[in-house]
Amino acid sequence: MNDIERTMINIRIEGTSVLQKPDDLTIIGRGRSAVVFKIPDEQKVLKVFYPDFVHLARLEASIYQELNNNDYYPSFYEGGEGYVVLEYLEGLTFYECLIQGIVITEEMITKVDYALNYARKKGLNPSDTHLQNVMLLSNGEVRVIDVVRFRQSKVCTHWEDLKVAYDRLYSSRFFPKKYPVWFVEMIIRLYRKGFIRLKKRK
Repeated sequence: MNDIERTMINIRIEGTSVLQKPDDLTIIGRGRSAVVFKIPDEQKVLKVFYPDFVHLARLEASIYQELNNNDYYPSFYEGGEGYVVLEYLEGLTFYECLIQGIVITEEMITKVDYALNYARKKGLNPSDTHLQNVMLLSNGEVRVIDVVRFRQSKVCTHWEDLKVAYDRLYSSRFFPKKYPVWFVEMIIRLYRKGFIRLKKRK
């Protein structure tokens, strides 16, 4: 049994609630299928899947191994029953950039396109790429940080829709670059419910 497996024994999750964890593990992120802990004294994170999504751990591990590219994605270190260990990335998600008023540049958008096109060339289907799954690192690089749905068959338009909004609205020099959380969350909810529809210009 390695250190991570011993750590997993001391983590207890019910639903999406973390009921027990080692004191030296800090929660740094939560998603709809997993919670992410910073591993102390290492540049690594432990992504632990919620009980209903444990099966996704091995799937995500296999996708990272297939991608095998730390220019566009975090490095993958190991995976096991219900968890993966990934590179710790210091920076902000594009969501946090909107909240803090950090400008999302066209170059950053292009780097995400490169990452997704790389995955497509590997035979994958990039999906669920949205503001909270893309990071601007402290060194100016960009990473896509969630790939667990890259093998789903259905078409996901999240990223293409975001690019339409970027081109039509955000990129205008008159358009605000900083927004309160409530406003961003409202737009996300309206989009998910289908009240906001974005189409590319012909």
